[in-house]
Amino acid sequence: MQHTTWTDEEKKIARRVAHAALQRELAEVMAEFKSRAADAEHPDDMWSVLEYLADARQRIDTKYDFRYSRLPIVLGTLLCEKRIEADDLTGLSDAKRRCVRAVAALGARGNAG
Repeated sequence: MQHTTWTDEEKKIARRVAHAALQRELAEVMAEFKSRAADAEHPDDMWSVLEYLADARQRIDTKYDFRYSRLPIVLGTLLCEKRIEADDLTGLSDAKRRCVRAVAALGARGNAG
């Protein structure tokens, strides 16, 4: 799927779906950050919060790669994590939706073991 052509409409759909998932995930990280910061009582607790944020940022920056050659993997990962629904992909070609579902299935198998 690396050299697949995306129509303008497919690009809009994929970016909209991935961006919405990113915003939801960032909101989760923000809520967790606020909770951890509010619970911090000692100086060492600050570094724990910092480590959490660094890990979250690295995970998010790696996951949300918006290059078109990577979008099937990004969308498949999000589908596997239940951050998006299969119906969110309506408007993508059948081949792209099959590829996204295959990536999600591989991710689910990898997480099952």
